[in-house]
Amino acid sequence: MSDPTFKIETPRLLISYLQPDLDSHCDFLVALYNTPEFIANNGKTPVTTRDVARRQLEGRFRAEHARNGYGTYLFSLRNPANPDDLASATPIGTVSLMRGDEPGSYTAPDLGFAILSEYMRKGYTKEAAQGLMDYVERVQGVKDILGLHDPANKASGAVFRSLGFVDVGLRQLLVFGPDVVGQVWIKKGMSEDVSVYGLPKEAPAAVAVPEKNAEEVVKESVGAVAA
Repeated sequence: MSDPTFKIETPRLLISYLQPDLDSHCDFLVALYNTPEFIANNGKTPVTTRDVARRQLEGRFRAEHARNGYGTYLFSLRNPANPDDLASATPIGTVSLMRGDEPGSYTAPDLGFAILSEYMRKGYTKEAAQGLMDYVERVQGVKDILGLHDPANKASGAVFRSLGFVDVGLRQLLVFGPDVVGQVWIKKGMSEDVSVYGLPKEAPAAVAVPEKNAEEVVKESVGAVAA
């Protein structure tokens, strides 16, 4: 996660590592995590200052990349005047592949995403997610990817659907807590018997799913399902 020149290129975006030594990256994380949409889906965040954001980048984010070879990435809008230049690109969101190392963790990573309010509904989230998935499959051989989200978050479901994921229904997400139920998607070509990835084979008993505003609310990681 330390290479400042690393980038994944898509037609409109540059996907790169978040750099804890850059104040601009720390400030961006604070702004992203405190948008009304992010808070509505994830709950109130402790990441409210530059120093807290820096500690998160140096700690959890860096550890995830070291453990798995992937983690949370920044995606930025290319500068039309200098489209290959990371320094002049405009940060607009994050995209992540997360896989825990705790007992019972799922064997496939889950895809997460978040984007600033003013850049929603322009297809950037899908573009960043597809770019990252293509990269990890090509470079690291990662083919199996889960999509996990709060059942009430219809916008996240729409992103997974647009990426060609298959909806396999509700499952208890015991990794995130005994009472957490999430919507589960699988990348096309994966087994619909999700028990092979460590998830319950069957859906839980019927649960009431409250409706939320189905605006383009996207999330950083499935941990938000528990919020």
